[in-house]
Amino acid sequence: MSHQLFSTLIVLCLFVFHTRSVSAEENFLLIDHATDQVILQLGAGIHERVSPCSTFKIALGLIGYDSGILKDQWTPVWDFQEGYVDYREIWKASQTPQSWMKNSCIWYSQVLAVELGIDTIATYLKLLEYGNQDMSGGLTEAWLGSSLKISPAEQVRLIRRIIQENLPIEASAIQLTKTLLFLKELEGGWKLFGKTGMWSSNEEIGWFVGWIEKEKTFFPFAYNICDQKIDAERRISRVMELLFESKLIGEKQ
Repeated sequence: MSHQLFSTLIVLCLFVFHTRSVSAEENFLLIDHATDQVILQLGAGIHERVSPCSTFKIALGLIGYDSGILKDQWTPVWDFQEGYVDYREIWKASQTPQSWMKNSCIWYSQVLAVELGIDTIATYLKLLEYGNQDMSGGLTEAWLGSSLKISPAEQVRLIRRIIQENLPIEASAIQLTKTLLFLKELEGGWKLFGKTGMWSSNEEIGWFVGWIEKEKTFFPFAYNICDQKIDAERRISRVMELLFESKLIGEKQ
């Protein structure tokens, strides 16, 4: 191999590596709900709006319960039908609000959106101050890599308002939504609540939005990552690492 060809290959490899590395963008915001103090901030895109993906289920839960379409953790039960989004095997079954959130079932969100209607959703998005409030991408598609966008900072603000029950909706709707978002008990008496989200197009978007709480202490957070290819399994564990770095939880969870 000639020296010139070898040098060219080295330059190309470095370019590909550099392009790959700088394309990844990891953003994280963690605050104290009582004081609004920033505990940890990572990345330059805290105020950059991107698609909420399945984290929009947080807002849909609030809207669904407040409007009376969602009743509790188990009602309504909606059955899978041919033509529904079904690329996860677990979605090819009847779903409840609890399984909808746990399984991140897209078609349940879409049926709920149709039941609510575009005008109702638009009204609630304004009340919730939800991102750019743009549903022009379609009643059942706007939050899936389309027109509706929200920033990590706005996600954290919504979580803080949920925790404080500082929203113009019924307190029962907030409590029922919080119940759906519970994930697990952590060491030290902490509880973890949240919702992941992901979308793939030209670039993949990954989210984990939620909070940890212990007694009357709450820390809302929002994490997202954008790259050509992301490891979806790392979203929650990455947030656990960042919470540990913030000295809020123990290392092993």
